[in-house]
Amino acid sequence: MGVRLRAVGRSASAYPAAVSSARLLALASAGSEAAAGVATPRAASAGSGVSRHRGQHVFWRLEKPAGGALFLLGSLHFGDDRLYPLPAAIEAAYQSCATVILETDLRLTQLPAFAVLMQRKAEWPPGQSLADALEAADLEAFRGQARRLGLEPSWLERYRAWYCANQLLSLALRQSGVDSSRGIDRVFCGRCQADGKAIEAFESPEFQIDLFAGLSDASGAALLRESLAEIAHVRGFVEAMLTAYLAGDLAALEELVTTSFDRSPELRERFLTSRNASWQAALTARAGSCPGDDLVVVGTGHLLGAHGLVASLRQAGFAVTRL
Repeated sequence: MGVRLRAVGRSASAYPAAVSSARLLALASAGSEAAAGVATPRAASAGSGVSRHRGQHVFWRLEKPAGGALFLLGSLHFGDDRLYPLPAAIEAAYQSCATVILETDLRLTQLPAFAVLMQRKAEWPPGQSLADALEAADLEAFRGQARRLGLEPSWLERYRAWYCANQLLSLALRQSGVDSSRGIDRVFCGRCQADGKAIEAFESPEFQIDLFAGLSDASGAALLRESLAEIAHVRGFVEAMLTAYLAGDLAALEELVTTSFDRSPELRERFLTSRNASWQAALTARAGSCPGDDLVVVGTGHLLGAHGLVASLRQAGFAVTRL
């Protein structure tokens, strides 16, 4: 898209509570499709593979006992053109793989049925609205922010707070210069379709919707309040995330993504811990039974930290090397 974000001069520690931003940028991929009127992505390619990056990447190789490798690539679900072309090591891994494994099948999230399902799960019963879940001050703050972003709040108030939070934050991210069509997982999904490679997924799109729809009304309201507070700083958060990602700065990425959940143990369990455990089991089984190379592309937050997939797979006895 050619948009460049303004450098804001803040360190990762300036965004310690950015759970909502981290969730959309580097965790649940279906959340990035939450904005009203999701646009069809323009054609995107990972490019020639000539790296503009220095140092190691957010990228690992796991040696399969069955033979071959599992390549683990951290994704940002929103991105801009600075992410491309991808480093040569990632391009070479993609070319060697017959199968790419995503969090969810992003071909399905582009179908009208996905938006219909999300709205159905988010819609309040007749006679209820967002006003029933928010304090008066929070409701006014929501209405003001929606209008500033160019949305009509009365339309959104038919839906629960988690949906409204995703709507506002997704739009704020796009207005800051990043878009889900330039997210790394979306680019690889498109390339797989063009190149005839198989796409597999850990979770169904409905499962990812239910990560949000299963929140209590109180938790959803808290998520919306947090999103409203984050929107004012979203440009800086995006810049910090992209800068850390391009530099391969795992410590900064971990601080931006995973430590943002320190004050939200329920959300950490829901969006990170339980899903990582399920994915590790699936990857362990695949590594032992499916020879050949596979590329796994999941939100960066799932790979980092003591409980991330890289650490847990090493603890399970696999040889995992950063590339």
